[in-house]
Amino acid sequence: MKEKLLFVTKGSENCDEGFSYVLELAKSLNAGIELLLIYGKGVMDKYEDIMAAVAFAEAGDHETVKELMNSQQATLKDAAEKKIKELAEKCRETSIELGYQTASEEPINAIKDFLKSRPNINMVLLSPNISGDRKLLDIRKMLKSITKPIVTIMAAKART
Repeated sequence: MKEKLLFVTKGSENCDEGFSYVLELAKSLNAGIELLLIYGKGVMDKYEDIMAAVAFAEAGDHETVKELMNSQQATLKDAAEKKIKELAEKCRETSIELGYQTASEEPINAIKDFLKSRPNINMVLLSPNISGDRKLLDIRKMLKSITKPIVTIMAAKART
């Protein structure tokens, strides 16, 4: 069974940050890559969208609320698919196998669930948008509940 690296990132515009490091590591280890895109539990991120949904819900217009939520989900899904295609192309160019999955739960639980279903993961690599966000992820708690090696990738700071 071929070894695999798990790259965990938050589904956003910069979800590919740190991927070049993971790709180079996979090449040197002759391993495949599994990508786990994590989205927050709340579908709507913008305050205005939430307030609009509340107003429509209070007015009894539940169909509009559903449309707002579905529109946001579709936008997120489209952005994720575009990024996944870009990352898959980078992997194809270097003959690295790429698998992916999305999750909308707390990162630690999403990673634990992912690892249960894929025992051939040898290392967990956290993108800068996850490892740099202390509100999103408690590294100490993660270390207690995940037995695989965990690497936190930090964003490079601009030199002045």
